Amino acid sequence: MQIPYSWIVELTGVTWPAREMANRLTLCGTAAEASEFLEESFENIVVGRIDELAHVEGSDHLQRAVVNTGSETFQVVCGAPNAVKGQKIVFAKIGARLKGFGELKKAKLRGVESYGMICSEAELGITDDHSGIMVLEDGAPLGMPADEHLGLNDYIFKFDLTPNRPDSLSAIGIARDVACLAETQIQRPDYKLLESNQKASDLVKISIDDALACPRYAARIIKGVKIGPSPWWIKRKLLLSGIRPITNVVDITNLVMLEMGHPLHAFDYRRFGRKEVLVRRGKPGERFTTLDKKDHELTPDILLITDGVKGVAAAGVMGGLESEVSSDTTDVLLESAYFDPVTIRKSRLRLGMTSESSIRFEKGTDPNIVPDALERAAYLIQKYAGGEVLGGIVDCYPKKIEPIVIKLRPSRVNAILGTNIHVNRMVKILKGIEFTVIDKEILEVMIPTFRPDITREIDLIEEIARIEGYDKIPAADRNIGPLFTHLHPDDKFRQLLRGTLTAQGFDEIYGSSMGDPNLLKLLEPDKNSIRVLNPIAEDLAVLQNSSLFSLLKAVANNYAQRNTDLRLFEIGKAFVQSVESGKSPDEIEEIGIALSGKSDDRWFERGREHDFYELKGVIDSLIEKARNPKISYQPTSRHVLEAKLALELRSGGNILGYAGQIEPKIAKAFDIKQPVFAAVLDFKILLDSQQLEPAYEALPRFPAAPRDLAIVVDESVKVGDILDRIREAGGERLESVGLFDLYHSKHIGEGKKSLAFSLIYRSRERSLENEEVVEYQDKIIEYLKKYFSIEIRES
Repeated sequence: MQIPYSWIVELTGVTWPAREMANRLTLCGTAAEASEFLEESFENIVVGRIDELAHVEGSDHLQRAVVNTGSETFQVVCGAPNAVKGQKIVFAKIGARLKGFGELKKAKLRGVESYGMICSEAELGITDDHSGIMVLEDGAPLGMPADEHLGLNDYIFKFDLTPNRPDSLSAIGIARDVACLAETQIQRPDYKLLESNQKASDLVKISIDDALACPRYAARIIKGVKIGPSPWWIKRKLLLSGIRPITNVVDITNLVMLEMGHPLHAFDYRRFGRKEVLVRRGKPGERFTTLDKKDHELTPDILLITDGVKGVAAAGVMGGLESEVSSDTTDVLLESAYFDPVTIRKSRLRLGMTSESSIRFEKGTDPNIVPDALERAAYLIQKYAGGEVLGGIVDCYPKKIEPIVIKLRPSRVNAILGTNIHVNRMVKILKGIEFTVIDKEILEVMIPTFRPDITREIDLIEEIARIEGYDKIPAADRNIGPLFTHLHPDDKFRQLLRGTLTAQGFDEIYGSSMGDPNLLKLLEPDKNSIRVLNPIAEDLAVLQNSSLFSLLKAVANNYAQRNTDLRLFEIGKAFVQSVESGKSPDEIEEIGIALSGKSDDRWFERGREHDFYELKGVIDSLIEKARNPKISYQPTSRHVLEAKLALELRSGGNILGYAGQIEPKIAKAFDIKQPVFAAVLDFKILLDSQQLEPAYEALPRFPAAPRDLAIVVDESVKVGDILDRIREAGGERLESVGLFDLYHSKHIGEGKKSLAFSLIYRSRERSLENEEVVEYQDKIIEYLKKYFSIEIRES
């Protein structure tokens, strides 16, 4: 956005030099840069008056004029059809440089010598209007440099605004900050509207189909206007703001938008066809032609202004061709509305166009300035285009949007900023940017609706900081107060998991949560993907239903860059269709872990290939850190995992997740040509199953009684089942048991395996006798024979 320096001076009375003002605005968070409007000098171009005018013989359009500049007179030849004796005009002397002419020299046309040129706006390079000479008001002082009289020797402020500051997209919005910095008041323009006795509500009614997309729509009717050029002061403000003047009515709507920050739109009321405005969504297949003469096929994403039947404007984006104001317009329906920012963004993207209006509506305009913008524009149209303003505003506002109130603790302001700002100064700053403040021990601040970005106490603290000046915040080498926010238990648990995994050399990734529908179907064939309404690409068209997708994409991207040794993890979301019809998708937080390639080389060994046992070790350490009482690994069959290396993790009666080697065909579909070992764990189940407090046991006072047990059993018997039975039979005297040997041999027998377990017995009350330990060992052996038909293998 850009606006002229003089406009800010006009609204505030503050006369800081332009570059100083731009610097002060930048320091308060409204980044501005000042530059001169005119790239080339207007030297030798002055205000003149046509004192004589006569036709040139032999020409049907040329005239000989005598131009008076106050101290000199010049004979010139002029061909403009609108030249009249006595007019004040812009006169370029010999030596002036004009657009398209270069340096002006003495000329001779039809035998008449010409010592200069009476200029059009196009020849001055300020507009494209070359239909006639530029005519100035009668009071223009003769001989004054034209750029000075026209106000073109001005500076332009160009702003680089942050997305959260829609209030700064206007001259008044910028002036508000300047006035506050200078401790003065905004000087808003005065106007008084004259209305006729005829009511506007007799000529138009307004209805809104979707009050969420369009919370407010208002209109005025102005009859008998005369379309023509705008006065120079309006043209000047538009030109210096980067907008091309068109006609008085259109220019006024643009001027009010730049001045107040609220877009307006003028319709030709006679071309409406009906006495109704209906705001509704576009219908599938419906067609609409915008002002740029482009035809569009509509969808329900697009909000449409209609005459009750057909579209007349794409709400908040662009007007329609069939209802535009033209040279023969006499009656105007003037629109002022508030549209939902998200709706306008979707409309704008669907239509593939951006306008000054859509920029403002998309960032958030003020719903409660709607009538003020209408009044200001109607007053200017009445003054500069004539016409009769019908009585009253037709205003459809189903549910008023009220300002919010935020409590502000002055002590908190100083604690956060490290300052000692007095409460009276805080109140003065907030009132200076037009917030309403009730001065109590804790300030109550009413946030005007032109500041939708202010929603919390910290936002108010930021406002005080930027106006007071970031340069006034003292440097500090320590905190002066508790500035941190206590973590939610879920966040603490996430930090615990991150710390555990990064300590083992893992890198955390952040996926986009968007995925390729074909690849996701390959990963989870039984789960339907949720398609987004407006995908940026077909391979990002659905929400991922498994965090495994983003993990494999990360492995693939690294593999493509020849970074093949990977240890990755992600704490992310998977989105699955809710079992309840009509509900939003369920969001399942998952911990994804992936290993591929080799481990790092160490001084004592070369890097070895990652394998399943390393993955299991990582999971076990994670479970241990989470203080989960018991996790079991069960063989499973899962489409995405290699059949022989696929395990399901259980915690109590819940399925915590799965782990194993990614099926090579699926890895190949992701363009990965090396083994990938991965696990996916359910964050909530892991969180809910953790022991909140660690359990401690005293060190044993009595000696352990270790024993070994070697058995032969069928190959099909699971070691985990054997361990469960040993613990069950061993009772409280069995302190621990673990497998330490697995052996296959033809001497053992076909379909058999030899397992060796280490058992430790201990009592906490006394030392165990050898006979007792033998009794416990025999009981376990009998138990295993009963359940698994084992044979004892003698050493």
